[in-house]
Amino acid sequence: MKTLLTTLNTKYVHTNIALKYLYKTIENKDVTLKEYTINEPLGNILRDMATYKADIIAFSVYIWNVEEILKLSENIKKIMPNVKIILGGPEVTYRSTQILKENVSVDYVIIGEGEEILAPLITYIEEGMTFDNLKNVSYRNENGEIIEGEIAITCDTNNIPRIAKDIVKGYDGKIVYIETVRGCPYNCSYCLSSTIKGIRPFDMKRVKEELLILIKAQVRLVKFVDRTFNYDKKRALEIWKFILENNISSEFHFEISAHLIDEETLEFLEKVPNGVFRLEIGVQSTNPETIKAINRTTNFEVIKNVVQRIMLKGNITTHLDLIAGLPYEGYERFKESFNDVYDLNPTELQLGFLKMLSGCQITKEKELHDYEYTSYPPYEILNNKFISFEEITKLKFVEEMVDIYHNSMRYKNTLELVLEKFETPFEMFYELSRYALENKYFERKISAEEWMDVLARFYISKGFKEYEQFKEQLKKDHFISFGNKRRRGLIFFE
Repeated sequence: MKTLLTTLNTKYVHTNIALKYLYKTIENKDVTLKEYTINEPLGNILRDMATYKADIIAFSVYIWNVEEILKLSENIKKIMPNVKIILGGPEVTYRSTQILKENVSVDYVIIGEGEEILAPLITYIEEGMTFDNLKNVSYRNENGEIIEGEIAITCDTNNIPRIAKDIVKGYDGKIVYIETVRGCPYNCSYCLSSTIKGIRPFDMKRVKEELLILIKAQVRLVKFVDRTFNYDKKRALEIWKFILENNISSEFHFEISAHLIDEETLEFLEKVPNGVFRLEIGVQSTNPETIKAINRTTNFEVIKNVVQRIMLKGNITTHLDLIAGLPYEGYERFKESFNDVYDLNPTELQLGFLKMLSGCQITKEKELHDYEYTSYPPYEILNNKFISFEEITKLKFVEEMVDIYHNSMRYKNTLELVLEKFETPFEMFYELSRYALENKYFERKISAEEWMDVLARFYISKGFKEYEQFKEQLKKDHFISFGNKRRRGLIFFE
């Protein structure tokens, strides 16, 4: 029987590490791996899938692709009624019964990790065996009754296939992902990583061998998918040192906990060459009451001191996260969190919005704080007892301004001048978002050059002094980003 292993990624530059693991577990079978993106027309994807004439199609499912995959599944069954459809991944693991009940086109749902499940499931299908003893799978029996599976098996990391050689074989500039540990030491109530307890590290010899393959291939960006890379300081330093000893031209992204960074680690990070490390630190909130309510143990003063030390030399890219919609943090208190974090001047500040994911503690306790959220992916918060929908909407537009003007790094020199005119960073980004709304700039696609023009017009509308100095800084930013070429009508060139 032929198997098609597939998914829909968010962007072309993304790849799916889970599919690559799964492919290795069934490569002795007649299997094809094919990745699409959610930006491709579903009709095109459907036609392409049909050309493989597969007997089994297995999808890797996430919040960003579940709706499209369910549509594809329905239409695949219309043109290939005998095909068996398998879904797996975090978006279906904790609502497998609902998925099967609402989607007759879906035959099987893998619960939890699939590396030790997919191969036996395909064998069961191929040989027409009964499913009485198959773990981690929800399915319909011969009578059409839904049999709900549960997480009975978590993978031994020693049995997870090596995939670095397969990645570099077809490397075409996409982001490359690597995993060195499964599990997370923390229990954040909004995160799916907290649903499976324990830490399962990969063998260090294997980690180094896989890394060396990627380094020698000079992949552009290697993102570690470990939820807390530095859960073990000694292990993290060993991997970091290995990277620096062997790196040629790659950049590496790690998600870390600032609370596990000590003086020895800070001294090491100070010696990292420019442009090699990117560190992502989840702050989420600076409100102690909120932090306690979501089962985190973070202290903002600790984070602040660590981030300031890391940024002192300017050799490491920093990415800090905030989440709007958490308990005990209303609009006014969120402003404080925003200003606290922005004042650290991270390279990137991600203003995210709470997702009420199936299986998470915060979703199970939604009545506790009157959470309302979208009934469709990504299940994003609409309001709760602490923050209204109108206030969430305001933050959405602030988020856009932060992405455009801060995270893009195109306006670095000019932003410093504009920020001086406001009491707080939040006030500046909020006022800028109001100006953009009033002038309908969000209603059409605007280029980066045009957003420079918007900033100039905003500055003029506020009647701020020192406009000539502002113009010179904006011209400087424009030259750094676009060189000597410029579109017509930019007000700051007049």
